[in-house]
Amino acid sequence: MLIKLFPRGMTLSITCLAHLLAYYQFQAEIGNLPLPLKWVDQFYFLWGASLVFGLLLPFCRHLVVRWALLLFRLCLLWIIGLPFGSYLGIELSLFSTLLIEGILFLPDYWQSALFAGGVLVFMLLVQQPVVAWGMAMPVPSPYDLLSLLAYAGIVTVLAFFLRLLSENRLAYEELNRNLHQASLGLAKANLELQDYAVMAKQQARMNERRRLTREIHDTLAYTLTNLVMMLEAAQDLAPSDCSALQKHLGLTREQAQRGLADVRRALQALRPLEMAKMTGLPAITNLVKTFTSATQIEVALNLGDAPLTLGKEADHVAFRLVQEGITNAIRHGFATNIEVSFSCQNQGVNIHIKDNGFGASKLKKGYGLSGMTERIEQLGGYLEIFTKTGAGFLLSAWIPMDREVS
Repeated sequence: MLIKLFPRGMTLSITCLAHLLAYYQFQAEIGNLPLPLKWVDQFYFLWGASLVFGLLLPFCRHLVVRWALLLFRLCLLWIIGLPFGSYLGIELSLFSTLLIEGILFLPDYWQSALFAGGVLVFMLLVQQPVVAWGMAMPVPSPYDLLSLLAYAGIVTVLAFFLRLLSENRLAYEELNRNLHQASLGLAKANLELQDYAVMAKQQARMNERRRLTREIHDTLAYTLTNLVMMLEAAQDLAPSDCSALQKHLGLTREQAQRGLADVRRALQALRPLEMAKMTGLPAITNLVKTFTSATQIEVALNLGDAPLTLGKEADHVAFRLVQEGITNAIRHGFATNIEVSFSCQNQGVNIHIKDNGFGASKLKKGYGLSGMTERIEQLGGYLEIFTKTGAGFLLSAWIPMDREVS
């Protein structure tokens, strides 16, 4: 929660600006205060120590260390403010950043409120008469103390408001992530359901063809086989001197045999040995249609002059590349528009997958893209990935086709 509650860069900037302001305030007031020369070096040392501890605070994960840094800085600021007497400008600048850091980087509201209240009380209590270098330092007037308290109170309220905004932002981002994951889960379930529906439809068709095959075999084929055998027996029983009858029986038997052969060929064609799997560009087209139907994400597919099949291995790799590209576009880039294009070049095919997602300032390949790069390189091709924050991703691949295809 410490790291996620508020952006590090902003808190580090606030710390640096507050210390820079205190430095310029010191330079402006050093001539107006009766401070010895040695105090100047001591001030710079204490000021630098406070700045270093303030910069370390956002990176501390242990609560005890955070409290220790905050309390140590509180003591440093008290020592820094002692010689300045009634001048409260430097104390206001440094105590303000301490209040902001404590409120933002303590894990619970009660701890932040306890720290802020303690700092406010401490700031008032330390405004007592002080003797430094043999001189009594002037005490701030009641008006100055009231102004100090009002200023510190405003800073405290603003810091709590920033914390509340940050927590709401985190909750909103977490809700968006959960919704996105749920959407991906529904899309995956929809894809699986559609695949199951297609398989079930093909299986039902296969079962119906098997049933028809069995029915034809058990009825028509069986009847024709018996008819051929009966005609052969009739030829044997017919008188040898009845040539017309013999000829008629022979022609009838030949017709029955041809009919039986036709039935067997039809049965062979109907018998589904194995469901044919869709491959090549038709498989990719079906993948894109199914993906679009499941996710409602627009995918523009341009097959260009690519052949229907690239070869067994190339078909498989191209299918997996498109599948990985369009899935990553919504899973990691939150894209709403994806373009997939094919074009032939040098006995191979170029595949470009571009999306309008968030992109990234630095590319970090996951297992999917790393494995895809290895597969393509094993075929003799290559895969290049281009991205920029706010400009989405572009996957550019070249896959060689099988020789008989190209």
